[in-house]
Amino acid sequence: MEIGSVQHLTRGLSDAADGVFAIDQGQRLVLWNKAAERLLGFQASEVLGRPCYEVLAGRDRAGGFQCGPDCPLLSTARQGRAVESCDILTHTKSGEGIWINVSHIVVPSSRPDRFTMVHIFRDVTRQVQTDSVLQRLHSLLGEVSWSLDGPARLPSLDPPIKPLTKRQRDVLRLIAKGESAKGIAKTLNISPATASNHTQRILAKLGVHSKLEALAVAFRYNLL
Repeated sequence: MEIGSVQHLTRGLSDAADGVFAIDQGQRLVLWNKAAERLLGFQASEVLGRPCYEVLAGRDRAGGFQCGPDCPLLSTARQGRAVESCDILTHTKSGEGIWINVSHIVVPSSRPDRFTMVHIFRDVTRQVQTDSVLQRLHSLLGEVSWSLDGPARLPSLDPPIKPLTKRQRDVLRLIAKGESAKGIAKTLNISPATASNHTQRILAKLGVHSKLEALAVAFRYNLL
């Protein structure tokens, strides 16, 4: 892609709400917008010119490397085929893991052997964590038995020992959304220590030993 085209693309996407980065056919980063800086912590000056896989080191949901010199997305683009969006586990500059959903646009050049691939991404960490919790929850609850004579029958569980307070139900709902103690504290305007204390009291009242077990009981008895 010609320098003038990159500059035009940079001006058009620099203030986009979603994170945007672009690579050339050699996988070198040629664009890194302000939202990308905010979401991942790397400044444009730190990453431009570097291989994208060196910066992102992304993995897929199965734990396999999604980013590398032999990028499957780039291979698909080189073949002129559409590139589907995907979820990638990458990291911030501080080393914190973050899930991003990435959409891809191939911008052709005047030369047939050259192109720029634009990646538009957003933070989907909470969604991926919630999906994971629900999958594990379904596994914990086991198979639902269906009968022609009635509704589904859930596995039998011992009822909660003590009722939950309103605040404890609020905490439990946030746990179901995949929130950490820090996230719960921020949402409810309490300290992380208080959020952790609420969680421990919830486990004790429900007679379980983990948040996942607590969610299983909560779903079984409609506590959410």
